[in-house]
Amino acid sequence: MNGKLPIVGSLLCALLLLAGICGCTTVDQTVSLNYAPLERAFGQQSGEFIVSRVDSRPFARNARGEWIIGSLNNVHGVHQADLLADRNQGEWISEALLLELKHSGYTVTRKSPLPPDTARGIEIRDLNASLNVNQDLFTSSAKQELKFNVDLYLNGTKIKTFAVVSRASHTLPLKASAEENARIMLQSMQDAMQQVMAEVSALFDRK
Repeated sequence: MNGKLPIVGSLLCALLLLAGICGCTTVDQTVSLNYAPLERAFGQQSGEFIVSRVDSRPFARNARGEWIIGSLNNVHGVHQADLLADRNQGEWISEALLLELKHSGYTVTRKSPLPPDTARGIEIRDLNASLNVNQDLFTSSAKQELKFNVDLYLNGTKIKTFAVVSRASHTLPLKASAEENARIMLQSMQDAMQQVMAEVSALFDRK
């Protein structure tokens, strides 16, 4: 009987530790929305573009004015804390597109709204970007979605509209860090920009 006491005590300690971990409060996490172009096969181009963005609705903010880009949830998907960003998703996508165009050799100007006589223009609208992370004691399951519409203009006339969608799921060990979540967002934007630049190259580089 006495030999069982240490085992019972160890089990009780383990259960108390587990309960303590589960009871820990999940706090908001701030993610850096950065961007860097990927090397690709489109080649170096020339010419000028004007880039514009139309925000159909305000981006979400908390009571402190911080930008909300997603949610940290428990294993059942119940919200525990917010995923915050150092800027809103609109500024992030605008910078990404400017960097991609410049990386390809274009001269780029940003103007909103797009001037009616724009020779070559790109307008981004209907942007939605989010990252939701479900966490338990041992793993994190992250689901990311980025989608928006793009209008291409030539000599003041809209010549093409297309949708861009980037979705992915990730399973990470333990709790997802801010750096890991930032990397997920970066990869989603790189995938989205590859889609945009493929359309731009196919349409404008032959004109």
